[in-house]
Amino acid sequence: MTTPIERIVIRHLSGSKANQIEQLPVGDAREFTIGRDPASKIAFDPVGDSVVSRKHAVIRIEGEGDKLSFKISDAGSSNGTFLNGEWVSGEVELLPEDTIELGAKGPKFTFDVQPRPASFAARTQVIGIGDTAATRVIKTAEVAASTAVNAAATGAGAAEGSRVDGAAPKKSGIGQETVQRLIGEERRASRGALMATAAGIAAVLVLGGGILLWQQWRGEERVGGRISDIEKGQEEASAGVEGKVKSITGMTPQEIYDKYKDATAKIYLHWRLYDKTTGKPIYHQTFNVKVNKNETATLPAYVRLGPNTVVRWLTLDDDYRSNLAIDGAGSGSGFVVGEQGYLLTNKHVAAGWEIHFSAPKRLGVLFDYKGGPDWKRTKGYKGPDLRKYEVINLDDDAFSDIDDWVPDSGGLIFPSKPALAVPIGGGNIPDPSKADKRTFEGRNDTLETRFPGSRLNINASLVRASSDSDAALIKIDSPQALSTVELASQDAVTVGEKVVVLGYPAVSVSTFQQQSTQEGGGPVRRHFEEIPEATITDGIVSKLSPGVQQKDGVTTYSSTGDVIQLSITATGAGNSGGPVFDASGKVIGLFTYSKNRGNERVTLAVPIKYGRDLLRPQRE
Repeated sequence: MTTPIERIVIRHLSGSKANQIEQLPVGDAREFTIGRDPASKIAFDPVGDSVVSRKHAVIRIEGEGDKLSFKISDAGSSNGTFLNGEWVSGEVELLPEDTIELGAKGPKFTFDVQPRPASFAARTQVIGIGDTAATRVIKTAEVAASTAVNAAATGAGAAEGSRVDGAAPKKSGIGQETVQRLIGEERRASRGALMATAAGIAAVLVLGGGILLWQQWRGEERVGGRISDIEKGQEEASAGVEGKVKSITGMTPQEIYDKYKDATAKIYLHWRLYDKTTGKPIYHQTFNVKVNKNETATLPAYVRLGPNTVVRWLTLDDDYRSNLAIDGAGSGSGFVVGEQGYLLTNKHVAAGWEIHFSAPKRLGVLFDYKGGPDWKRTKGYKGPDLRKYEVINLDDDAFSDIDDWVPDSGGLIFPSKPALAVPIGGGNIPDPSKADKRTFEGRNDTLETRFPGSRLNINASLVRASSDSDAALIKIDSPQALSTVELASQDAVTVGEKVVVLGYPAVSVSTFQQQSTQEGGGPVRRHFEEIPEATITDGIVSKLSPGVQQKDGVTTYSSTGDVIQLSITATGAGNSGGPVFDASGKVIGLFTYSKNRGNERVTLAVPIKYGRDLLRPQRE
């Protein structure tokens, strides 16, 4: 019956544990880990044994009873594992008295078990040409040669000096011929013995030299393999370090630009506001009035309905082409979030009628509404009193509500001719006590996208706009799958973190291409086409504005809503709707607009959660 192995014995030869012996109970254990990790079964000093990896190698027990065996394998270490001087590749058998080395010139220890079963013998030792056995072979050859010489001499003497009857030899003189013959025979015998000895020595040397050359070649091959493996390990370790550094420092602005520039598009827009009842476009009435004694100007008109209510004088007429259209035009930015042609951008880029509409000019002309003290319909003339007016500055606090008007929320329409200065429509009486007002709708006359390096505009359509923030989803039809950005799945934005913005600010240098075409035999036409290329700007998150929050019965809110404040000030109009990337290259927001106070400016971004909401029309 086989005696069960109770423990593994580790005798440390070098390293921080040199001359120490560890005895590890086997019990039910089937695996013994080796490394600088304190949890390793055979643990090394984290500082003193720096060649050893945290998880360097592992010894495994396989089989039971007489079939019990031990195996060792490298655990993906940086410097490799050696068994009896051989590089360990894969899983190899481990026998008593084997020497294990962790990394080139790293800690060494021998492996053994107690009690050692009779069937679990140590590895057979291979003796090299340089040991005492080789010396004995050569010595044996020398002795054989000497014996041959002596035998030749002894044989010659016996042949000449012995008698058949066993009596003492007869002393007699030896002639000259006999002496010469004996000398010749001895020389020949000695020469033969010497030649045999030389041949034996030469054979041994040739054999030894061959073995030495083979060992040297194998040694060089092993060293070359080890060097190659070490270099590979160093490359992998370097790549691992670079990966760890990358996880800390993140992508560089250039890397983000190279990866996502083709997924960022320039957007061209023009929208107008229409009256739903008549389908006509809506205008802001203007009048040419005296600003001062020496100057006149054409200014937009406003109507005072009551002590604290001032509204725009909106009209459906523009007979003299002097009124101001309620519209918006320009360019913005967007980024692809779906290969099928879905892009995210700002609401004020794709649906400008759904956000606050600033007055076109900061000066205006204000008329009082004539209709009685209760501001309701009475007999006689009702409407703006054109006999007197007041030039106003919309930057005054008294008129701050003017810029809060949202076009698609509706409004009051007045005719442009003074003789008919009465409100239009039964539900359009300018009565502040009623909610009745004309309903309006916005339409995109132009919504087109153009990608970097392209001269082609692609028509886009509005899919939906956010009701909570300045974000919108648009769609284009593309015959090819589009490059996309990656959206952050979490909203963990921190103050001070690095951010990068891509977009098409109008202030950036533009590139144009001139091309001549001739179609249908007509005249040559010259085209000037813009070739957009995205602009990249980097900075940090300088502040977080969480919007409206309620906690412990207290409501807090921000003057700008839920936005991310950035330190980036080198952008401007046209960058609206561009992606804001974090250090990992994920989009955390949509660049939206800036705020000025004197010469100081800050920029803001809409958190990407509002963009993700637009991509999920159904409940999850």
